[in-house]
Amino acid sequence: MQLLFDIVIPVFILMALGWLCRRTGLLEESSAAALNRFVYYIAVPALMFTSTAAVDIESVLQWDFIAVYLGGSVVAICVAFLGWRRMQLSSPLDWTVVALNSAWANTVYMGVPIFYFIFGEQGTLPVIIATLSSNLLFILVLALMSELQNSEGGVLAKLKTLLFQALLKNPVMMAPLLGMLVSISGITLPPMILTPMEMLAPSAAPVALFALGISLSGLEVRGGSFELVWLTLVKLVVHPLATFGLALLFALEPFWGASAVVLAALPTGAMVFVLAQQYNTRVTLTSATIMVTTLVSLITLAVLLPLMKQWGG
Repeated sequence: MQLLFDIVIPVFILMALGWLCRRTGLLEESSAAALNRFVYYIAVPALMFTSTAAVDIESVLQWDFIAVYLGGSVVAICVAFLGWRRMQLSSPLDWTVVALNSAWANTVYMGVPIFYFIFGEQGTLPVIIATLSSNLLFILVLALMSELQNSEGGVLAKLKTLLFQALLKNPVMMAPLLGMLVSISGITLPPMILTPMEMLAPSAAPVALFALGISLSGLEVRGGSFELVWLTLVKLVVHPLATFGLALLFALEPFWGASAVVLAALPTGAMVFVLAQQYNTRVTLTSATIMVTTLVSLITLAVLLPLMKQWGG
């Protein structure tokens, strides 16, 4: 119960504050966009870079953890597809966007702050590993499904474009990769470079939550009742339960097992909405799923976090 008041409720208060500032007009739309860019391009990359540059590369290559987290995502997707008749899934992209809604967790805007507050600086590492591995997998699948639906350009060309956008143009992906290179090379960065990033890193958690609240203010809860309830159930219940089962099966260390379960229990990530808009597929349902899973996760995380905190230490 103490964790509920110390972490869970403050997390959602910061989100609610961002939502309220945007809805009341205290922050204009341009201000909200600038704040999101600060989080995405500066604060979170600074935290991810400093976290990976300071650890041994072997700490990042947690293959059992990656297998458990991605395995839980695959199970969640398979369960989500059981409702394909009611959801009237037809095209490959249709199936893909529904899969992303059921398994792509909000690791950046919610994972980073929650793990930072619960586990301290070591909590950033599972978030980085999960973000890198899941994003690369989902991008590959998205490219393949796009090719099945539209043969123009070829799957290799689309995959190359998506990977370019996900890596070279994505600071959240590039920052930890660069940090790993620094760790492998053994280079000691001068204070004039490292100190500003260390000063920026603590701002990532609270500002990310505030920015997420601003982003939610523009989403609408509209969509088929079955689809919305079904995907919410899969994302917030099936996904963490499947991950927990795999964590026990693989006998993960408590910290890594608890981390995998909490990551799986996070609501649907905002990036799914961006992709749904880009491919003009299930946009309304995706908007509603992000909003509802984020709100309902207040309850599910309040139950889950104390248990995982006790398990993970």
